[in-house]
Amino acid sequence: MVSDNLESYIKVYKDIIPKKICNTSIKELKKESWNMHEFYDTKTDSMYHLDKELSVSYAENISTRECLMKLIFKSLENYILKDLNYPWFKGWAGYTPIRFNKYEKNTQMNLHWDSIHSAFDGTVKGIPMLSIVGVLNDDYKGGELIMRDKQIKLNGGDILLFPSSFMYPHYVKEVTKGTRYSFVSWAY
Repeated sequence: MVSDNLESYIKVYKDIIPKKICNTSIKELKKESWNMHEFYDTKTDSMYHLDKELSVSYAENISTRECLMKLIFKSLENYILKDLNYPWFKGWAGYTPIRFNKYEKNTQMNLHWDSIHSAFDGTVKGIPMLSIVGVLNDDYKGGELIMRDKQIKLNGGDILLFPSSFMYPHYVKEVTKGTRYSFVSWAY
């Protein structure tokens, strides 16, 4: 049954990512090159960045990538087939490759909603339906994820799913100590 409670569509799957996978991912990500996160402006068809933004990498050579993709698939199955229990919903067409996020001290992600433009290049076609966030560590301070004006408590190994809609604005507060590592993907 469809719920009127928008928070019921925000699901955190605790300890989905094994600690060993988290640690190996971080160790390898520390050797990767990173770029400043950018937002897409639909009015000007251009990219821009804001102050204190995090760094991002598609890090295709991470040895844990395949395992992380399988855990995303498992989380999507749980979300759609078990938690929502929508018999009329037949699934999703796919999900985007993982993008890794690195929040060093004094960086954050500004308020936004997931209207992902760059995932669809003409070959891959669709609209973002669900946002997936995985957190790889929790040995940092700050970096809280705020959605719909509420903190979503995430620890290393957790995966969060929520609709990729303007009704789910979110941001990550500034990291004040250490480095926060996470990843994102979008089901379409």
